[in-house]
Amino acid sequence: MKIGIVDHIAELTTREGNRPIIVTVDGFSGSGKTSLAEGIARELNSRGRGYGTLLLEVELWARGWGDLAGGVRRVNDVVEGLQSGPIETQTWNWWTETLEDPIVLKPKPVILVVGSGSGQIHSDLAIWLDAPRDTRRERVARRDPYDWSDHWEEWESQELGLLEVHDSRAHADIQIGTTNNDRG
Repeated sequence: MKIGIVDHIAELTTREGNRPIIVTVDGFSGSGKTSLAEGIARELNSRGRGYGTLLLEVELWARGWGDLAGGVRRVNDVVEGLQSGPIETQTWNWWTETLEDPIVLKPKPVILVVGSGSGQIHSDLAIWLDAPRDTRRERVARRDPYDWSDHWEEWESQELGLLEVHDSRAHADIQIGTTNNDRG
């Protein structure tokens, strides 16, 4: 399935001229969003310069456990800014709970926006990943080097709230169940 998605994105780059192609990868925590996006980026980058990617993780713009919607808004601003050229932005350092120093991001032919709520962002291709809650929690526990089980309910509540505002699952161009994939 991933190669079919990559071929579709590559085709979009030939149709859209100089404008970056925006691809969102949405779903609940542990559904496999980052794994899929990193695989897409690797495959596109291996195809050469015309397929370079910029991967933006929504969580890097969320300013703590209670700010998922804020992260979506801020990464949306970044995506909109990248349509015109390089943009200066600041990401969140989850370890120090402070803003990082400003960085300049340059647009690439493909911008992958990854994270819960990313499907709210206007895109050329919207992907939704899904997996059962227990599977997702197990993946997160194996994946992350820290224990965020105390924050799971709060984060999940925000994910559900974003889904109520904009049903990214229903509006996705592609929906993928990741139950048979133990990566998250």
